[in-house]
Amino acid sequence: MASRIALAFCVFGLTSAALADEISGIARIIDGRTIAIGSQTLRLADIDTPEPGQRCERGGAAYDCGQEATWALADRLGRHWVLCDGEGNDADGAIRVTCYLGGRHGIDVNGHMVRQGWALALPGSRYAKAEAAARQERIGLWAGRFTSPADAPPSR
Repeated sequence: MASRIALAFCVFGLTSAALADEISGIARIIDGRTIAIGSQTLRLADIDTPEPGQRCERGGAAYDCGQEATWALADRLGRHWVLCDGEGNDADGAIRVTCYLGGRHGIDVNGHMVRQGWALALPGSRYAKAEAAARQERIGLWAGRFTSPADAPPSR
């Protein structure tokens, strides 16, 4: 009997630890790669997007591609419940996450942003093939000219 109780405590302890890195709820969109759930600021891991105010060019006209990326994320998430897995913290304290719609086997939100062309895969990330497909199809940022978010001057 004591071994069953000990086993139950071990299983419960592992489950609690595993759930500690899980954050879920309805997201408030901050920018194309940053959301908030409750009081927690979450940054989509392995991707980068233009900041609101960053100028890009499409069809010979300038546009705010950072705002477009923000709208693309807002459009995908809507008012849906999102599940995010924590992967550590950024230098500014934001929690790096991979987020999903419809559970872990549903839509990978990070990958969706890259595949739709509104985010770039960070070097060596799991989203390199999604970026190549968006580039080849010339969608999102790839439909025009842009400066990589990492190389763009800070917007004011």
